[in-house]
Amino acid sequence: MFNISDTICAICTPKGTGAISVIRISGTESWKIGQKIFSQTQYPILNTQYSFEHMYAQHGYIKDNDKTIDEVIILPYKAPNSFTTEDTVEIFCHGGLQVTSQVLDLCLKHGVRQAKNGEFTFRAFVNGRIDLTEAEAINEIISADNEKAVSIASQILSGSLKDKIVGFREKLLNLITSIESSVEFPMDIADMSKEEVVANLKNIQSEIGELIKDSREGLLLREGIKVSIVGPTNAGKSSLLNQLLESERAIVSDEPGTTRDTVEEKILIDGWSVILVDTAGIREKDSASKSEKMGIERSKQSIQNSDIVLGVFDLTNKSHDQSEFSNLIKDKSKIIIGNKVDLVDTSNISKNGFDILISAKNGDNITQLKKLLIEKASSLFNTRHSILPLEARLAKGGNTQYCYINQRQKELLIQCNSAIENSTDLANKNISEDLISDELKNAISKLDEISGRTISDEVIKNIFAKFCIGK
Repeated sequence: MFNISDTICAICTPKGTGAISVIRISGTESWKIGQKIFSQTQYPILNTQYSFEHMYAQHGYIKDNDKTIDEVIILPYKAPNSFTTEDTVEIFCHGGLQVTSQVLDLCLKHGVRQAKNGEFTFRAFVNGRIDLTEAEAINEIISADNEKAVSIASQILSGSLKDKIVGFREKLLNLITSIESSVEFPMDIADMSKEEVVANLKNIQSEIGELIKDSREGLLLREGIKVSIVGPTNAGKSSLLNQLLESERAIVSDEPGTTRDTVEEKILIDGWSVILVDTAGIREKDSASKSEKMGIERSKQSIQNSDIVLGVFDLTNKSHDQSEFSNLIKDKSKIIIGNKVDLVDTSNISKNGFDILISAKNGDNITQLKKLLIEKASSLFNTRHSILPLEARLAKGGNTQYCYINQRQKELLIQCNSAIENSTDLANKNISEDLISDELKNAISKLDEISGRTISDEVIKNIFAKFCIGK
């Protein structure tokens, strides 16, 4: 997949015009090639003999023979103290498209190979600087579109998941050692009782189960909390979407049934990624057109798929009955909104049945609605170790640590727990210790796939293909 004996290079900064671009060279020839193309300020003649020093930045020029390409800062790293653990050179040049490409082309001209997607991180992984969970966390940090997604990835990059996987592995290995030793050396080593084996397995299984259970929270933070805006026709749902987005995204009309399909947009609210879904107004199907009926069915499906529902009702329309929506949203986290407060006498309006009264047209109480929405979003999370504000966690007896696994890791942990469950059943039935040990080894193999100790080339290829070139 990757030839790690090659010296590789790539542009590490996004393509486009900017102040600075960074070109990274990594591999055994990186220092040698860097010295070939770099002319230090105090030694302006190309190829003048001088030494690179680890993490000692030098000012000078990139030259192609006598042609000066750009004025740069060059920063060498000596193995193993670099990101890839290899000899590395980073060139900081001006951020124009042309000049950056010329510096890269010059590196390639001197025999360096263009790096593939994620190849620098791959080398950090295979060289033992990071494990696979940390490699995945790097890409999640790069891809994150909200601060909370950055926070959960940073926790894993700092080793929180790696430490847990190592801990589970050591506990299972200790159990295997105790079980197998008691069989091979029954006179020398005290036999571990069935109760002890089962108790230890259940403890490990419980800890892994907590990670699996918490994975839903990580999914919400990475991909966004889905919020459906639902209600009768002409209640102001599209106007509310536009108000929350602060742009005219949805068509607004007095004609009932204007919205025939769902409209989705992602926004950030106080650091939370929220996917807003505007839906078709729900009314009796007999009065709806064929296309509107399809939109109503999609609205109902959106409610089922949402994490939070915003139920919007028109305060000027006394015929709107909330009860018809109660069955649709009864099991959902929800906010019931009375809209068009600007058109009614609030002294005659009872807030009973509504969580908040707003004007989607004028923006009245939209800030308060956003706060209420974030409160509902926070309630979806476990205060034990969630990413809620520190004060909220400590007030409810939580702690400052959290570890949210991704889908690949979740599936492997489920398989791991299944193997542990099998070994527990075998122990309870007093089945052969060899079979118990085999199941525990299977559980360990799943942990090793998570950390990358043992994993197929195909899985590795799929993981690093998601990276950008230059990382």
